[in-house]
Amino acid sequence: MKFKKLGLVMTTVFAGAALVTLAGCSSSDSASKDIITMKGDTIRVSDLYKEAKQFPSQPTNTLLQNLTFDKIFTKDFGKEVTDKDVSKKVKSIKDQYGSQFSSALQQQGLTEASFTPYMRTQMLEQAAIDHEIKETQYTDANLKKAWESYHPDVTAYVVSETSKDAATKALDAAKKDDAGKASFEKTNAESKVTFNSTSTSVPTEVQTAAFKLKNGEFSDVIESTSSSTGATSYYIVEMVKTSEKGTDMNKYKKELQNVIKTEKEQDTTFVSGVIAKYLKKNNVTVKESAFASLFSQFTQTSSSSSSK
Repeated sequence: MKFKKLGLVMTTVFAGAALVTLAGCSSSDSASKDIITMKGDTIRVSDLYKEAKQFPSQPTNTLLQNLTFDKIFTKDFGKEVTDKDVSKKVKSIKDQYGSQFSSALQQQGLTEASFTPYMRTQMLEQAAIDHEIKETQYTDANLKKAWESYHPDVTAYVVSETSKDAATKALDAAKKDDAGKASFEKTNAESKVTFNSTSTSVPTEVQTAAFKLKNGEFSDVIESTSSSTGATSYYIVEMVKTSEKGTDMNKYKKELQNVIKTEKEQDTTFVSGVIAKYLKKNNVTVKESAFASLFSQFTQTSSSSSSK
């Protein structure tokens, strides 16, 4: 299992330049040399060396980016992302992974000690992205667009089978008579769920089919392939309680904002634009020529987007 990657930090390390830079840390002059400057702060060779010791498996470019993000986002969102918040998040993830936590960390080149500062940087970046979404994206036009495809809560039995044949047989038995339907519901009692069009626990294909059903109706067999695992499952849906969204969009404003939020968080161009905005705001300047293109993936994407 993988932890969520920090924003778009996926650049290639300049290994040679990094080694040369770090090798000079025995000299006090080299250790104090600026790599990156910004309003009210700087990142020196000694800072990179310290970061490299804490995150030995991380590419040097990633270390420098994360150091920069931590500094610039702390200025605006440090009060929102408190030590208590970070500890709570770390504990939540640790509890989620249970006995697999250490191995999951190891796969990401992290330790329990380094995971806390790693998570803090992620949360700071997330705070910046969420702030930008709140300030600029909850427009009437975006809300209306989200409203077009939104469907409120329904309750249904959502049953998964590993083969189309098994799903077809289960569906035929359930639709045969009242006894078959009652048996289907009793056997699959734990598969009775409530969801809407923003839910991630129910595949999109299943949602689309379910929203067309009336109370008591069964769907046909629905095929869905997981984008993460590539595995195909076959679903049967029996609608228990459907719903209509009506005409009052404001009634679901919070849900529609969540739709927009999720969409923008997954939009790499938008995320790059947010990062570019804060890099510019803080006058972030790369002084070391070996890292000249360190932030180009953000600034170039942002410029390309704004020129359209």
